[in-house]
Amino acid sequence: MEDFFETVAGHRGGYILRPDLLDLGVDDRQIRDAIRQKLIVRLRPGTYAPRGHRDLKPEDQHRLLAFAVQDKLPSGIVLSHQTAAVIHTGVSHGLDLGTVHVTRRGGMTARNEAKVVHHGGVLPDEDIVEVDGHLMVVPARAALETAAVAGTEAGLVQTSFVLRNGVSADELHERLGRMGRWPGATKVRLSVLWASPECESVGEARSLYMFRMGGLPVPRFQVEYFDADGCSLGRVDFAWEDYWHLGEFDGLSKYGRLNPYSGADLGQVVVDEKRREDGLRRLGLGMSRWVWADLHSPVATCRRIRAAMEQSRRLYGNVPRTVLV
Repeated sequence: MEDFFETVAGHRGGYILRPDLLDLGVDDRQIRDAIRQKLIVRLRPGTYAPRGHRDLKPEDQHRLLAFAVQDKLPSGIVLSHQTAAVIHTGVSHGLDLGTVHVTRRGGMTARNEAKVVHHGGVLPDEDIVEVDGHLMVVPARAALETAAVAGTEAGLVQTSFVLRNGVSADELHERLGRMGRWPGATKVRLSVLWASPECESVGEARSLYMFRMGGLPVPRFQVEYFDADGCSLGRVDFAWEDYWHLGEFDGLSKYGRLNPYSGADLGQVVVDEKRREDGLRRLGLGMSRWVWADLHSPVATCRRIRAAMEQSRRLYGNVPRTVLV
């Protein structure tokens, strides 16, 4: 039976509609039984996905939900706001993945229904792009719409990622200038002004937001240091060179499922990181580290980093350094 649902879903790009099952002789009682047996997952009324849906990343689950929603709506409706942003960037910090956002071409009255938010407003043709057969707003507009609805931090993550993916800062600023009196325009403005394409992860983008809100100087990103023999001691996430201090956000990419040892030897990762940090300290540089949980306490974390920066400047202020971007 599991193979049957997978086959039916394959014809629609990963999801199943109730009429599909009824046409194939599966009645509502059998659909309820399949949900209870966890053979299928209910996405929204009358829309389901095979059990493998649970194994997808949250962003991929949202993508599937969005496509299923759009396919049941009238033509002329495009995916927008955080829904389009998640599809374009693959990241979803601060966003509600249980709700799909859409906009009708030519404008409409805003309204909500089950798991769908309909936005009004004019949507010109040049703001629309097709992805995997589905129409949605272009990455730059999606990022700005996200900031307007979800706030500056979530918007900063999205604007940083679209910049990293090739959208120009000029385009973001030009679009910002055209937003006029959009609701949430102040949040959008900050997300554009503070964004950086040098953020390589959500954690780094959130760290940048924390620095801005906490009054810390904006550091240089992704700076590589060398020893006296010209051998690389490694690249660091952040460098406050006026303070002789470095910063590292330690996330899953370093210690979790994406570590260079494929999860087989986390101890080796920790040992290598300790050696790298010791080498950098021998150059006369201090270092602060923080993890995801520290981003939830930004005031305390910034206070700790600030104190460490001041200490590094006192201890290492006259030590020469060799740096390569």
